[in-house]
Amino acid sequence: MAANTETGHAKNAAGLKKLIVDVQSFGSAFDPSEDNIKIPALQAVEAALDNSLETVIVTEDPYKKAINARQAAFKPMSPLTTRMKNALEACKASPKEIKDGISLSKKVKGERIDTKRALDAFIDSTHKAGAPVDPTPTTDTTHEELIKHSVSQLGFENRIQNFKRFVTYLTGVTKYNPNETDLKIVTLTTYSNSLQPLNNAVNTTFTPLYHARVTRDTLLYATDTGVHDLVQQVKSYVKSAFGIKSPEYKLISKIQIKVPKKK
Repeated sequence: MAANTETGHAKNAAGLKKLIVDVQSFGSAFDPSEDNIKIPALQAVEAALDNSLETVIVTEDPYKKAINARQAAFKPMSPLTTRMKNALEACKASPKEIKDGISLSKKVKGERIDTKRALDAFIDSTHKAGAPVDPTPTTDTTHEELIKHSVSQLGFENRIQNFKRFVTYLTGVTKYNPNETDLKIVTLTTYSNSLQPLNNAVNTTFTPLYHARVTRDTLLYATDTGVHDLVQQVKSYVKSAFGIKSPEYKLISKIQIKVPKKK
């Protein structure tokens, strides 16, 4: 999610806090018949929202670190693959061996991923890990993030597997025996084996962050029970109890809870 969207969630939470302070200032005159907009109920939502926002912050840090670690590890893959191909061509391998090696090297550098296939794969892998994921989160931004993440995961997974295939293939080419340490089979195998745990770590750290954001979005934007609808309900009550031109309504009338829109 973009930083400005995260700021928007915080502003919406601040809007609820202001609303509660304002209606408390009305004293006993603020006496709605609906329990869900009485002050104790609003305060309970406020407390739950504060907790969810904190959980998002706490779970976001390990996810970002996992992303950065994976990015650093995958950065040299493409140039390394090119050097592996060049070493194969330089070792007097057969034309057929070189042709097949070039084909494998091209696959390492990525391919277009079908978004539905990626989303299904991510949900399936998460379920197998024992952490159910809701594929239809509360907001468009959360749903887009899930799709973006799942596409990325599958893309990296494909690169890992294709790189492993290339290394395995080179293992079977008798003539492939470069002097450069980082091009030797043992070094390439070690590097190849280090990639999967890094990709798994991104997936593992994303799941709690994703759920934290869904919880936050539910508290803010769910129909009837979310902060957005509760604020509108409080405004309607204040208009009915005090009048649309009353100081009480004017005090809260400009409080807005904005729902994130799909980009």
